[in-house]
Amino acid sequence: MNHLIRRLWLFLTAICLSFVTLQAQEADGGVRFVEGKTFDAALEQAKKEGKQLFVDCYTSWCGPCRMMATKVFPQKVVGDYFNAHFVCLKIDMEKGEGPELQSRWGVQAYPTFLFFNADGGEVNRIVGAEPDAAKFLDKVQKGLQGGGLPALTARYEAGERDTTFLLDYVEALGGAYDRRKTEEVLDTLLKGREAEMLENPRLYQAFLKNNASPYTDAFRYVLSHKEEFAARYDKGELDMRLSMVWTNYAFATFLRKGADGKMFYDKEGMAAYAEEMRKCGMENWGNIVLVSDLHAAEVLGDWDSYVACCSRSIEKYGINDILLYGWVQTLRKHCKDNAKVKAEAVGWMKERLAELETEKADAAPLAEGAIPAIPIIDFPAFYRKMIAEFER
Repeated sequence: MNHLIRRLWLFLTAICLSFVTLQAQEADGGVRFVEGKTFDAALEQAKKEGKQLFVDCYTSWCGPCRMMATKVFPQKVVGDYFNAHFVCLKIDMEKGEGPELQSRWGVQAYPTFLFFNADGGEVNRIVGAEPDAAKFLDKVQKGLQGGGLPALTARYEAGERDTTFLLDYVEALGGAYDRRKTEEVLDTLLKGREAEMLENPRLYQAFLKNNASPYTDAFRYVLSHKEEFAARYDKGELDMRLSMVWTNYAFATFLRKGADGKMFYDKEGMAAYAEEMRKCGMENWGNIVLVSDLHAAEVLGDWDSYVACCSRSIEKYGINDILLYGWVQTLRKHCKDNAKVKAEAVGWMKERLAELETEKADAAPLAEGAIPAIPIIDFPAFYRKMIAEFER
């Protein structure tokens, strides 16, 4: 027996050592980030080595940032390219010089990947993670071709309006998260050519990926010819994108800062927008209004309005465990002393517990030998715990 245990121990140890060795090899072959250097010091190093500077702008809480750090940057194919062309630096945007650089560079989302020439001029920007290493490298290489985004901007400002160039420029701007400029160039690209989207897939994809307003000529053309576009392209993708435009526009437009710097919700504007959606045949316009109202109430800390929105959702759609879990967690974290609001939440949870008991009693018995599914979240236990906490 001792002999078998010893052999098993040696086998497991070998596996662990192999795994550690593999990780070390992967790290050695991946992107080599300089340690303990400021941006200026890393830029000086890049200048001495005749390279450009790559900066990974991240935060400690950003999941996609961690994914890039653990899954993409350690890959040899990525390391081979980056180590040959760049000095590579990681900067936490919330620590040290990070906040000042975040403001200087206008970093709005994470991760943001910035590329600088040896003189410190930004030559490319990519916003968002890409789990596929080959696709990430393709984005990087395309973005740097011809001098990168600044060169494309210079060509645009000089009056270049070739279709292929505008398509490339829109794609680069979208990747850099420059919404204002993306909208401008997309409008220039599609103005008077809306019908061509039916025959030109690349024009259509540029519209789908980058159109952010339901009031552009291109959006209205697609909306009025929806059946033709649905027959020509993927109807599901079209419906999803149109819905996203209506939804995101509501989020970005009606909850904003006033002249006094305080956030406010333009309810009259939202009501007019709701009527516009209804007239345009937007099927789930009521849900967009509800979600927008709920989001605004949470941001403003208006918990009476928040629970009213939750109750509207329950009346219209019934109780959804995932939504209810999120609502209760939000109230638990942010709404500390509103007994009326907590009592409302307790009512939802008690109602849902009763429904779950009925569902359990009515459920058909499992087949012999079948193992019941184990839920990720034990909702009944969560509800009982929160009821006890809210009723104290």
